[in-house]
Amino acid sequence: MKTADRTTLTPLDLCILIAHETVSLLNTDAEALDAALQLRTGLEVYAAPSGLSRDVMPLLMWIDQEMESARQFTATKQDTPHLINPDRLLPVPDAAAQLNAVWMLFQIAVKSTWDYRHTLLKTARTLTEMGGLEDMLLTTKIPAAGFLRVEDLRAELEEVRMALQPQEAEDHIAVQPALE
Repeated sequence: MKTADRTTLTPLDLCILIAHETVSLLNTDAEALDAALQLRTGLEVYAAPSGLSRDVMPLLMWIDQEMESARQFTATKQDTPHLINPDRLLPVPDAAAQLNAVWMLFQIAVKSTWDYRHTLLKTARTLTEMGGLEDMLLTTKIPAAGFLRVEDLRAELEEVRMALQPQEAEDHIAVQPALE
């Protein structure tokens, strides 16, 4: 990807990327619940000091839904519907975006407690392992599915928000007191 074509990640873009990679992991390995939970925790830890706790709620809901789907798949071997098409999760960020993501995670980590630093470090490692950063840097390998662009991440968030709106409405209605 050419530098001129690259958009720098914002903190919210990084949160979307973490959710994207978490759901991608669950779609390729339903038994990777521990790693997915670690990424979800990393997302929460990053979002809080970034002032994004409210903005990442749809992402956390998406991850939770996909984790439940993975648990069901592990138990029944029957696939459940996904919030968005799993094929959208195939592209990975290019090396520059991955390095930018690591830098952003480390900027928050240095201001955090030891536990949160450790969580953010594990999140950074997992993101770069899943994204194939080492292969990209050592072999200039280009993934078959292509590179994920920031614009793709933003579109993904909108798609998740739209897909969750009916669910949020149902949840809201379910908690309303009955009219007498």
